[in-house]
Amino acid sequence: MLNFKTNYRIELAPTLSGHWYQVFAGDKDLGYFPSVTTILNAYPQSQHLTRWIADQGWNESQRIKSEAGERGTNVHQAIEQLLAGQNLNRLSSSLEEWWKISTFVDWYHDFKPEVLATEIALFSKKYKFAGRVDCIAKINGKITVIDWKTSGSIYDHYPLQFASYAQAVEENTDLKVEQTAVVQMGTKSKKGYKFEEYSDWKKHLKVFAHVQKTWKYDYFDSRKNPKEPPVLILPAELKL
Repeated sequence: MLNFKTNYRIELAPTLSGHWYQVFAGDKDLGYFPSVTTILNAYPQSQHLTRWIADQGWNESQRIKSEAGERGTNVHQAIEQLLAGQNLNRLSSSLEEWWKISTFVDWYHDFKPEVLATEIALFSKKYKFAGRVDCIAKINGKITVIDWKTSGSIYDHYPLQFASYAQAVEENTDLKVEQTAVVQMGTKSKKGYKFEEYSDWKKHLKVFAHVQKTWKYDYFDSRKNPKEPPVLILPAELKL
C-alpha cells in the first residue's frame, strides 16, 4: 500500500491535441499538465518506424497502430483483472491478446513480484507532467516502476518514459524507486516475453528533461500553438 504525501486528483482534460491532465491538490486547481507520452512525441522517430510507415502508407499505418493500441488496452485490462485475483476465460480475448496475456502470467510466475500498486495516476510538480503508472512492485526486494508493453520492440524512448514515472512516484509517495523495468509480452524469444530492468533511471530522467524542452519549444515557443494548453470548453448537454 502506498502512502501519498498530498491529497490530489488527476482528471483527463478534454483535448483534441495530445493528452493533457488537470491536476487538483485538495480544492486547489494546479492547472493542466501534458502527459509523458505526449511529451515523448518530440523524441526522434526510429529509422525502422519511418521505413515501416513509408512501406505501409500513412492511412494504413495509422489503422494498424490504432488496432494495436486497442489490443494493448485489452491486454492491460486483462492484467488488471488477473492482479485483482480474477480468473480469465479464453473466449474473452482474441488469439493474439490471449497469447500475450499468457506470457505475462509466465513472467509473473518466474519473477513473483510483490505488487504495491497498479494503474496509479501521478504527476510531477517539479517537471510539469502527468501520466499513469502501470505497476509499482518489489522485484527481488527492489522497488520497481514497471510498464507493460505489447509492442513489437522495446524502443529507445521507453526508459525515459519509465524514469518520468519514477520521478512522479518519489515526489508523491514515501517510496524510493530503485529501478524501472518493462515487461514486453508476446515476443519471439523462448520464454515468450522480455523483461528489461533499468537501474540508472535518474540518468534517463535527465534525457527526458531535454526532450521535454524540445517539446515545449515545438509546441509553444515556435508559435505553432497558443501559449496555453489546447483544452476545449464544452457544454454539458446539447439539444436542437
